[in-house]
Amino acid sequence: MDINRQILSEYLDFSAYHTPEKIALIDADQQMTYSQLRHHALQLARYMSRQGVGRGDRVMLYMANSLSFIQCFWAIQYLGGVFIPVNPDTKYEKLAWLIDDSESALVVVDEALTDEFGKARGLMKSQPELLVNGLFSDDVTLLEQALAGEYSQIDLITPISQDLAAIIYTSGSTGTPKGVMLTQKNMVAASKSVSTYLRLESSDRIFCALPLSFDYGLHQVTMSVLHGATLIIEASFSQPLFVMHRLVKQQATVFPIVPTMLSLIEPLAKRFDLSCVRTVTNTAAALHPDAIDKVQNIFSAARLYSMYGLTECHRCTYLEPEMLSQRKESVGKAIPNTEMWLVDDEGREHRSNATGELVIRGDTVMPGYWRNPEKTAEKLKPGRYPGEMVLYTGDICRLDDEGYLYFVGRKDEILKSCGEKVAPKEVETVIAALAGVAQVAVIGVPHAVYGDEIVAWVEQQTELSREQIKAWCHQHLESYMVPHRIFIRDSLPKNGNGKIDRPLLGKLSQPVETSEEVFA
Repeated sequence: MDINRQILSEYLDFSAYHTPEKIALIDADQQMTYSQLRHHALQLARYMSRQGVGRGDRVMLYMANSLSFIQCFWAIQYLGGVFIPVNPDTKYEKLAWLIDDSESALVVVDEALTDEFGKARGLMKSQPELLVNGLFSDDVTLLEQALAGEYSQIDLITPISQDLAAIIYTSGSTGTPKGVMLTQKNMVAASKSVSTYLRLESSDRIFCALPLSFDYGLHQVTMSVLHGATLIIEASFSQPLFVMHRLVKQQATVFPIVPTMLSLIEPLAKRFDLSCVRTVTNTAAALHPDAIDKVQNIFSAARLYSMYGLTECHRCTYLEPEMLSQRKESVGKAIPNTEMWLVDDEGREHRSNATGELVIRGDTVMPGYWRNPEKTAEKLKPGRYPGEMVLYTGDICRLDDEGYLYFVGRKDEILKSCGEKVAPKEVETVIAALAGVAQVAVIGVPHAVYGDEIVAWVEQQTELSREQIKAWCHQHLESYMVPHRIFIRDSLPKNGNGKIDRPLLGKLSQPVETSEEVFA
């Protein structure tokens, strides 16, 4: 592998040239070699170019995990376009906003999601080109038709390392999503750094049941190609017994997880010989010390890497497996080629024995938020050298005397539940739109499995049921944003300023046995 390459597509070129018949991708229905993946990606890139999509144009994928998703991702990289993944659980109101905000030139949609996209189209100001991943369509080009076209005369422009490779939307404290811009250089640097400390090899078989719309899942795609490894794609983790059967059948060696998956794996683990797994990774939320013991018992032959990061720089820290027994609550030290420190309330820098806001410096740091200079200025501030910018994460952390990092909390109100960022404001806005709701407050309660348990407190004007509210949330929110517990009151407690007393609600929300708990 040439470690000096700075463009994502160059790594696919490299793997396809040196190991053309090596299996690159496997899903439930088919598999694909590196040569086939490169050919299909180039075909789709040339189709997109013929449709007028060019370098720097945004291409949105509204798709579930699949080989088709990954082909489209690589096509966008060959095109020099900007890849925008959207969770397939996203509802039409938010989808329309995302398409308009990103000014997407093309949207690729799974056939199963065309109805939701159709509803979004009625709200959109823009009218992007549409490509459907499916079998039937009267008036829209299908992905298979695009792959079968003849585009040999179409030349593609190679991007440079400063070009945008992706925009990943993440929840903001105002409830309005922020588009994290990632350059080719950012994504290559992140993939190199993480795969270095994970010691990935070309012989590895990475099993990904994470959403590819989530940067943790997406980087499994890039890291596998960087090392010429095999990536096994699972649609989701909704059927854990089936997924574990498949993991063993495929003899996966690397298994990235989030804490919510562990609770589903544990009761099934004794049914399987999991000795094939040599590496388990975790991020999204820190593993509880008890959970670390469980992972080590279940995957006894594997090295466990506990990691911490955020979309704005992908990964910040990792804890070496050898240190788990000594520092179970730590999220480790900075990843390779990255520097970190803390800034206290007085603006002083600390690299040990301190608590403060975490600051990250390195090639993984985003250039900013899409069309949002105000939020960009809050996060990116002048660094060590003139013109250099470093990332102020907004996360409050503690460093011990040896420089190991411990996560303390967040400066803003963003929750992290089931591995996904959730803005309480966004959930509150949806619930408040339900007839009969007077006021609503959504808060997070620490939870060993979810990370943050989402709890909604609703002040009703007219009689409401928890089932009504839950159904409304499922209709208008992604499933991971639906509150786990819902409390309905005729009046919510207020503080001296007449505002909802959120700290009191936090105390009242501590888990108890109650019929008012509604698990989504």
